[in-house]
Amino acid sequence: MKKLSLRVLVILAMIAIAVSMSVTASEADVTVTTVTVSPESVEVGKNATIRAMVENVGNATQNETIVFKIDEEEVESVNVTLEPNETKTVESVVAKDKAGTYNVTANDVSATLTVLSPTPEPISKGMTIFVVSAILGIFVLLIALGYRADKSLNKGEMRRAIAGTLVIGFVILVFLSLYYEISNQPLVIAFIELVGIVVGFYFGSKAVAEKKEVEEKKTGQIRIENVQFSGKSDKNINITIRNSGDFEVTVDRVYINNEPKKIEEGTISLKSAKDFSVEHEWNKGESYRIKVSTTEGTIIEKEEKAPKKE
Repeated sequence: MKKLSLRVLVILAMIAIAVSMSVTASEADVTVTTVTVSPESVEVGKNATIRAMVENVGNATQNETIVFKIDEEEVESVNVTLEPNETKTVESVVAKDKAGTYNVTANDVSATLTVLSPTPEPISKGMTIFVVSAILGIFVLLIALGYRADKSLNKGEMRRAIAGTLVIGFVILVFLSLYYEISNQPLVIAFIELVGIVVGFYFGSKAVAEKKEVEEKKTGQIRIENVQFSGKSDKNINITIRNSGDFEVTVDRVYINNEPKKIEEGTISLKSAKDFSVEHEWNKGESYRIKVSTTEGTIIEKEEKAPKKE
């Protein structure tokens, strides 16, 4: 009886092992092996395809859900059925409206998608001809307006016409760059450099001209009004300087025959005169070159002859 019971137990154990092995052998094993993005770089709004390679290494048919995510945000779920030892490719088409680098995953297997800002299309030959013609037309128009205002067409009018044309041309190029790819064209680069040079020259020369004009006004507003040779032993020269302009001037140096003389610095008010006494030995009947300079950089000169002996 005991032997019979033992045999029954052995048979039951063998049956259990066989069933267990049968169940294990029929299990499916589905995994995502690789994820790729094609193309890896796209412009904003353009499509990119995410491909996931899915493999079933088990011995049973399996229906699997592949979840596609971009930066942990689900974009699509795709169901796929795989037979034992079968491999399939699952795809998802995506597009992003913002430039940047994105992490793409399919069931936790990742890849990278780069989204670029849109590139303007290259400028066409016809548009290039139109732009050049427009710039030349503006130049001719400015010359015509300048000639109408001043038929002599002096350098100032020409300078304004050239500078105005280049500035307007530069503005046109900046506007076109919003819609066309023109930044890498040699002619455009040369034109932009030329604009910078001409505009700098125009405003620089204008500033120099204005400064020169102010200096000329200051020079014209002061003059040596009178020179008196006096003093005991003929050693003093009195110089009267008149300021007839609209600026105050300050006299800081006096030269007699290019020899600097020490004086007390003095400011001459508008529409007034001031006397300066200079110690310098002089001889009757001889001429003396008197030069006066101001703190503003103005220099005036006058030649005066000392009185002869009576």
